[in-house]
Amino acid sequence: MESLTSRLDALRPKIEELMRIGGTPGLSLGVMHQGTQVYFASYGYRDVEQRLPPNEETILPVCSLAKAVTSAALGILVDENKAGWGTLVKDALPSLDIKDETLQNQMTIADLLCHRSGMSWGDNLLIGTDNNIITRLLPFRGQFAYNNLAYELAGKVIESLSKESFFHFIQSRIFDPLGMTRTFLKTPPLDLDNVGKCYNALDDGTSAPITCVKDLMKLYKAFIKGFNHQISTGNTSTDGIPLKQVAQLMSAKIFMDQPSKNEASYGLGWARVQLPGRMGQIGINPGLMPHGMPIVGKGVPPRLVIFHQGSLPGALALNMLLPDTESAIVITSNALALNDVPDWVGQMVLEEFLEVPASERNDYLAAAKTSVATNLQWYPDLVEELQRAQKNGTSARNLSAYVGTYWDHLHIVKVAITVEGDHLYWALQGLESEKFRLAHYEDDIFTWLQPRNELSRRGRWVGTDQGPSFWKVEFRVGPDGDPDRLYWVHDNDVPADEYRKE
Repeated sequence: MESLTSRLDALRPKIEELMRIGGTPGLSLGVMHQGTQVYFASYGYRDVEQRLPPNEETILPVCSLAKAVTSAALGILVDENKAGWGTLVKDALPSLDIKDETLQNQMTIADLLCHRSGMSWGDNLLIGTDNNIITRLLPFRGQFAYNNLAYELAGKVIESLSKESFFHFIQSRIFDPLGMTRTFLKTPPLDLDNVGKCYNALDDGTSAPITCVKDLMKLYKAFIKGFNHQISTGNTSTDGIPLKQVAQLMSAKIFMDQPSKNEASYGLGWARVQLPGRMGQIGINPGLMPHGMPIVGKGVPPRLVIFHQGSLPGALALNMLLPDTESAIVITSNALALNDVPDWVGQMVLEEFLEVPASERNDYLAAAKTSVATNLQWYPDLVEELQRAQKNGTSARNLSAYVGTYWDHLHIVKVAITVEGDHLYWALQGLESEKFRLAHYEDDIFTWLQPRNELSRRGRWVGTDQGPSFWKVEFRVGPDGDPDRLYWVHDNDVPADEYRKE
């Protein structure tokens, strides 16, 4: 039988083609089996300008892979009886003050970590509406709804319970005991070597700069060891690792991606799929596949895969754990690509790892091309939709009438409106880095939409989840007939937030 190493080596041309299609300069792949790292490969460049390749110690963002670490930190605190999974957030975090009574009085720590609170998404800007930082859009505990804001709140819970900073607690209680010496929760020191540059993919797949697998293997080995031991014994701790309550962390808490023939669920910082089944639910590919994600793992015995994905401007990442064979597939990359490149690479590697019959394997190159085409269609479709809904024959008032500093109700977020030459600009928090030109749309409404490549060069997240309302800024007039407030829909399905001129 051909060795796993040679079989994975043979995937290099396809992996490099997936990177080319999506627009990813550098990627690292690590594979663990039976608790031992058995494979590592790097592709492309961690620094395109200097032509520097990545290796297993190259530091790159892992984005939402940090959710498992956040949950693990709470697992330690639960095991120390500082709280329970059913503890109300308001009891663990006395400063919590949410206008929504259900979230304020019924939301538990577990609700935060398994994305079943129903609260607003909160990613485009960590602010809320109606004078509150958190709103509820979906039925409480009614369905899985991925939410980064919940984990921001979970970090505050950790600080409240531990009386330490989030960063210090995780560093001292998880990273240091596992010997993760090249893992940071903050920006790495400037003099640290082998740090990858991060990029955003442009329309043609090239990259514009916006600014370690080795450690991750240590972390995921501990997760697998803890899960297998604690599931089999009923214990909440395992000798030799700092992680506690791992069986709870990695067990199903709410269904996702329904309907599904086999299990598809989310635990506390971890997703679970019983193969054969669809994967990628935490990444960007499902929204780019018009006919749905492919079924992974056809033609081989059913397997449980516990996984997560991470995405931010400049980086995409993936982990997949197979507890029954103490196996893991870990991928880091240095670009927010035109699709989720680590996801497609990971699924392809997984099918090779499982030795899925050739006739049952998915065509990931075709899937990559489809997902890129969908992504690139977002901008022209958005422009067409804006033009179709636009009223003709209207004009803006004198641009100086709009100038001023506008604040939200909480006086936390401000929008600075200025005029430079013949153009109007807005700047979130008054920051030069968040300053965009406003183009007149109709009446007192402007758009801040820029060409897709320009947004990518600015390091912004761009994608199909941002509809026309997100790109509009509406000014409204006060009793004196001059603009005194503006409205912006910063979050999907959330009413426009109001900012008043001061």
